Amino acid sequence: GISKSAWVEACMLLGRDGAALAVMIIDRKVQDPANTIKNPGGYLRAMTARAKEGKLNLHGSVFGLLKRDGEKYDA
Repeated sequence: GISKSAWVEACMLLGRDGAALAVMIIDRKVQDPANTIKNPGGYLRAMTARAKEGKLNLHGSVFGLLKRDGEKYDA
């Protein structure tokens, strides 16, 4: 669900590793029934736009997902 143009734009701004990390975050969120991401490509474009504004925190997102996943398994 992510177009080549959205991927290229993310790579140009975030670098390949950052873009891959963003896609991993989107994938994890899409798999969670509590999230309502219906357009992964649009979500990646929104993340890219936030990065342009200096408001994207990929590391925080990753650690948030890890914490949430840990809480699921601790119960």
